[in-house]
Amino acid sequence: MSIPMIVAQRSVIYGDKQLAVSTVRIAADYYDTAIFDESPDKRHRGMLLGGYVIDSSSKRALDREAAMENHREALIAAREEVPRAVRS
Repeated sequence: MSIPMIVAQRSVIYGDKQLAVSTVRIAADYYDTAIFDESPDKRHRGMLLGGYVIDSSSKRALDREAAMENHREALIAAREEVPRAVRS
């Protein structure tokens, strides 16, 4: 198994959001994109944003092109959407 490698990472600071979108290559055909809460108080941790649960879930891609599309979509969501509570 290979060592995970960061492929793309970008901070998004907008309004009260301090988020990071990160895409990591886990293996030759396995990429994960996730959104992380970078605010000091972690106010958005566990909230839903663009199909991601912040700090908890990721989207898998099987090639770099699909991974970069996931990354782009997550960046757009981080900039434009408002995090909301996950319904139980």
